[in-house]
Amino acid sequence: MSNNNLKKIEILEKKYFLELGKILKNNRRSLVNGFNSRLSIRRDTEGISYQENEVAAGAERILMALICRKKLDWQVNSSPISSNLLFELPNAMVNIDAKTYKERAKEENKVNLARNQTSYGQNIHIRSQRTSTRYTWKAALKPIYRHDKRGELFTISFIVKFVYDNNDQSLKEVQLINIPNGKLIDIYGRGYGGGKENIFCRGKSSISPGKPVRDIRFKISAFMDPKLTTGWKRKEIIYKKSKN
Repeated sequence: MSNNNLKKIEILEKKYFLELGKILKNNRRSLVNGFNSRLSIRRDTEGISYQENEVAAGAERILMALICRKKLDWQVNSSPISSNLLFELPNAMVNIDAKTYKERAKEENKVNLARNQTSYGQNIHIRSQRTSTRYTWKAALKPIYRHDKRGELFTISFIVKFVYDNNDQSLKEVQLINIPNGKLIDIYGRGYGGGKENIFCRGKSSISPGKPVRDIRFKISAFMDPKLTTGWKRKEIIYKKSKN
């Protein structure tokens, strides 16, 4: 793909990053109140165990409500191979996933992604620095989708990272992160060796020699500064709770 076409992808990433960021920033109160709303009934849910991804599911409901209320032209797409939120636009398929972290485990410079949450890294061979085990990362999303009516649609991937208090579980911070489209891998690198900052780190799932892993960590600093466009970064703090 030519550099001009790669730039078109990054222009779209910038466009929708700024649009989504504007929605979230203009609705910070709804974002915070919505995330914290689960605490109003915690007396009746205490003692019932739940996983971190169930907290994330609640955060995704908040995002879905905000986006569908503010962006009436973002059509929901039902594809099962996608992030938990998928929107079909005239020129892109926009994937959005919520990630929730307790403050002590928020991994400031990393985000853990499953195969269906990004198109970056279609077939990357990696060797574990700790065990020397060789394994493979294969993103499940296609960088470009062929739509029956709209033609080629570029995959745009966003992560909204919710960080909450270790003790009272109230929302402390919200970050918006854009993961580059898989076609930009020659711009940002395969990220494992070769003198460049590593993009990939071992994910949360176990690894088996020679087999694809279910998830992997992306190092945000390796791609935060866009290389084909200006006027934005791929990570923005949307909300940060005051210390007072």
